[in-house]
This record gives sequence, C-alpha cells and structure tokens, in this order.
Amino acid sequence: MSPRKRSSVASRRRPSVPKAQRPKPPVPDPPEYLRRLGVQPRKALGQHFLIDEFILGDIARACCPQGGETVLEIGAGPGALTEELARLAGRVVAVELDEELAAFTRERLRQFDQLEIIAADVMDFEPGELLAEGGGAPPYTACGNLPYYITQPIVRRLLEAQPGPQRIVVLVQREVAQRIAGGPGRESLLSISVKVYGAPRILFEAPHTAFWPPPKVQSAVVAIEKFAGPALDLPAGEIEAFFHLVRTGFAQPRKQLHNVLTDEFTLERAPVLAILAEAGIEATARAQHLQVADWERLYGVMRRRHPGLLEARDVDGDDADGDESDPDLAADEPDND
Repeated sequence: MSPRKRSSVASRRRPSVPKAQRPKPPVPDPPEYLRRLGVQPRKALGQHFLIDEFILGDIARACCPQGGETVLEIGAGPGALTEELARLAGRVVAVELDEELAAFTRERLRQFDQLEIIAADVMDFEPGELLAEGGGAPPYTACGNLPYYITQPIVRRLLEAQPGPQRIVVLVQREVAQRIAGGPGRESLLSISVKVYGAPRILFEAPHTAFWPPPKVQSAVVAIEKFAGPALDLPAGEIEAFFHLVRTGFAQPRKQLHNVLTDEFTLERAPVLAILAEAGIEATARAQHLQVADWERLYGVMRRRHPGLLEARDVDGDDADGDESDPDLAADEPDND
C-alpha cells in the first residue's frame, strides 16, 4: 500500500472571503431605558454606549473595591456605569460634555442622593474643582470611558492633578491600553509618562459586542495606582526638562537611541556613545527598551554634559503621544458608556 500523502497547509486553508462580503456580527439591542427614551449615540462625538452588565459591574468594583469610596466619573453618557457606581460608592461626581445627555441621566438616576451629574468639559477644569462642585472630597478614584483622541491629555491631567486621585480606572482602546501598560522592551512615550506618576496594569478586555452600537475596535480596562509623588529624584522644576528628553528619545522610535540623540540634539556620535555608556545604557538600545530609572540616569548625564540641550521645547509639535500617532487606532473607538 502506498503511503498516504500529507495534505499541504495551503490545501487545508479555507478560501478567503473579501472583507466587504463577510457577514457582519449581529448588532445587540440597546437597553430598554435607551429604547424607551429614544437616546441615540452621537456620531460626531464618537459615542458607543457600554451596555454589558457584567463589564459595567467589573469596572464599578475596580473603582470601589471596599465600597463607600468617592468617585469622579469622566464621560457619564446615559449613565450605565454611573448607576453601577452609585450603588457601590459613597459619593459619585459624574461629568458629561453633552448637556442634553447629562440632563437625561440626571433625571433617570434622580433616586441616588449620593450622585451629582455636572454638564461640563473636563478639560476646562481641574479634577479637584469638579469634585468639589459635586460635593466630593479626597481621597477619590477617577474613572471614565475615554476616546482615543483624548486619552493621553485626560490621563496626564489626572496624574498631575492636585489633589489627584489615588486610583485611575479607564476603559480605552485595547492598543492604547497596551501602550499605557508597556513592559520590558515594549515601553512607549505614553507608558513612561504614566509610570513616572503611577503603576499601570491591564485588568481585563471588553469586546466590541459590549457596546451599542459596536465599534470596530476592541477595548480594555486599565487601572493606574498613583504614587504619592513622581518616581523621580529630581526637583519639580526639572520634570518638564526630563520629559523633553523622553519625548526626544521617542521622536524616532524605530531607530537605536544613539542615532536618535545624535540626530535630534545635533551631536557627534562619539559623545553620544559616551553619554549612554556613563548612564549604563546599551548603545544598541531603542527608546522602547528603557524604563523610568534608565531615563532618569540618562537625564542626569545629559544635564551635566550638555545642560542647554534639555531646555523644554516641543518635539513633533506637542508633548502628547509622539508614538501614538497611528491613524488606524482612531478609526472607531468607544466613547461614552
């Protein structure tokens, strides 16, 4: 008997179906309260309402692990998460940009005496101001379902706020969550910016089917445990100069760091290699390989050898997310819950 021929991998593959012809997953029905009141997500604000009860409960418990905490919620939307928080927290101050939606949620959840809903743009006020206006006081947890384009500015504002939250729990696009969390060999400008102020970790993921209408992307929940102070042994006045160095290092993230510093600071290669060696950093390292402590050592050497180069200035326009500029990430992210 002749041996049976082994089929090739190619022969076992299913024929590919063009993306346009693939069947779309069924769109989940909106909750009854949204149908009854006719609330529709506003495309201009990129709204995708989180409706999965299990995920809503998990987020609320991540914000209030003991029960009775004070919570500042950013982006209340129609109040699905707000309601879960109000059942667990001692005080909830929820902020919503859309005044009509804020009024609707305020009316729907009027039975919760410990809840205050404020119609405001969170970027126009300090977190402490919003907390106080809603009758809250530190210590507090900040949480929110953040769209891609506003994730970094809001997270940074929360991290730098005085008084700041003890914990930050945010639902963001999965790729952004991974960049916030970072890790060995996977650090980003965003992760270093966060890790100066707190310890981030991804708690769990949220599939697109958890939202109505479903976005095209997956999401994840990140918790950041805030430090009592920045994880830098530097005077407060030098922190911005430190971040200027980090932004410069990530200006060309695919290049080895010695090439980046040579290009961006217009230095000769030999002095740059000497700086890296003194800081204990491999010459072949890229920015993604450095932890906060590595950047701090590098900053110290640069400050001694070339102090004028570290005057804070913009790199590629702004200090936001030099490595977060992939337009595909912003395609269709969930916004309000």
